[in-house]
Amino acid sequence: MPRSEMDYTPSPAGFWKRYVAYFIDIVLLYIVVEIFSTIYFSFQAYSQAALLKDLLGSLNAAGEQGETPDPFVIMKSLEAILLPSLIFSSVAYFILAGIYFSWMESSPHQATLGKRLLGIRVTTLHGEPIKLPQAVGRYLAATLSWVTLNLGHALAAWTPQRRALHDYVAGTRVENIDPKNTAMPLWAWIIVGIHALIFLGTILLLFFVVLLYVQMLSAI
Repeated sequence: MPRSEMDYTPSPAGFWKRYVAYFIDIVLLYIVVEIFSTIYFSFQAYSQAALLKDLLGSLNAAGEQGETPDPFVIMKSLEAILLPSLIFSSVAYFILAGIYFSWMESSPHQATLGKRLLGIRVTTLHGEPIKLPQAVGRYLAATLSWVTLNLGHALAAWTPQRRALHDYVAGTRVENIDPKNTAMPLWAWIIVGIHALIFLGTILLLFFVVLLYVQMLSAI
């Protein structure tokens, strides 16, 4: 019997728990996608062997003659080789991720492997397990969270119920499995710290590149 709102007290999962869980899931998915993509790229490269041979031949000929290869020709050749692989990887990820998230979150565990490691799960607004159609809808609704430049995901950091945009659309929430144990483990905080350092390092690197570029322009 579904729970009523009167006898159900949710335990919303924190933003950083959700962040680390999603990071773990993405790493696992990308490993699988990269395996399939590598196999596909191998066949693609084999089928495009003649094009690769012509490209390498033109580069070698230009080098021997002291000429600069035509960048447009090189880009067109690489596009013909790499674009199908890029499309394959994107489609493969979308399909595999859809199956993974929808199936796992509508399973008896109500959680992906990443969420299970962090002790959180996906439920309805009344704390009940979600069905497969709702899980599929939640996955598709996550596109809205991405196209809003991650503002949809960020809603989980400041809304009272810690729900992201796709949770509002799908009528779901992410909650702690054990309301008495809501703390995030140390190893998860280490992951967050490493990501923060990478982010700050990237910002500093970009700052110094821009600064160097400005100094070069001023010296002209």
